[in-house]
Amino acid sequence: MTDVSAYSLGRAVAALTEPYKGQDLAFGGQRLDCQMMLDANYKHCTFANHSFLKAKIQNGLFLNCVFIGCYFRRAELQNTRFMGCRFIDCNFSHISLKSCDFKYSVFHGCQLPFDEFVHCFPSEHNLREDITRNLAIESSNLGLAREARSYRMAEIRAHEEHLLAAVKGNSSWYREHYDSLRRIEALVQWLLSLLNRWLWGYGERAWVLVRNLLLVSVIIFPSLFYMLRDELDHASHRAPGFMEIIHFSLENVIPTGVVSNVVAVGNAARVLAGIESLLGVVAIALFAAYIFRWSLHR
Repeated sequence: MTDVSAYSLGRAVAALTEPYKGQDLAFGGQRLDCQMMLDANYKHCTFANHSFLKAKIQNGLFLNCVFIGCYFRRAELQNTRFMGCRFIDCNFSHISLKSCDFKYSVFHGCQLPFDEFVHCFPSEHNLREDITRNLAIESSNLGLAREARSYRMAEIRAHEEHLLAAVKGNSSWYREHYDSLRRIEALVQWLLSLLNRWLWGYGERAWVLVRNLLLVSVIIFPSLFYMLRDELDHASHRAPGFMEIIHFSLENVIPTGVVSNVVAVGNAARVLAGIESLLGVVAIALFAAYIFRWSLHR
């Protein structure tokens, strides 16, 4: 007998056949292509180098099992629970998932397609956060940038929902694990996450940063400068109009490329112009960070 990996040590080798039940067993090298596996019940078992091509697995339970190098291409999994399982170097291409449960499961060297798995996310916020983080990392390691981004966004949303549930004490679990001080910490983290979302889209959405920069430079600061227009001076020594104030605001935000004939002469206007220039520098730095992260994910 040759063990396929350390995960099969101490487990007797058996054949994967009906009635598809077993405990503390190791199964290896079988092809169940296009077969139907109903009411499977396996606990603490190892499955290595199996082919489940176009197989249908329904109403099954796999508890603390390990799947190594298994081929699930175009398989259909329905009403099946994989509780605390490990999936190592498996192939899930074009898999179909229907009402499945992957609580406490971990993936290494493989990932589930986001569009299929999103409907099987754990309902618990913290468990959903853990598994989406795992799949985001594995998707990125496999070069699946779009999948990794989808899982990262799902992880962030789950994290925010987890923090908000902790603040509200939505269940006895949260009330037991989060006292008053930890609820305050969760509230601060939740608010910071929302601020991250509003200011630059978690570093994942460049359009959010561009939108906010335009809002600041074309509406907010020009309106403030207009209220302080007595502290602004035009090159022709007249009061600047609103469009000229917008040009002045853009000049503060964008270091080069925009030139206005307006200068700040009053203290309040100078302070305001300095703050806007600082925001412009921060926005450019954040945009550069986004480009850098995007290039790494690609």
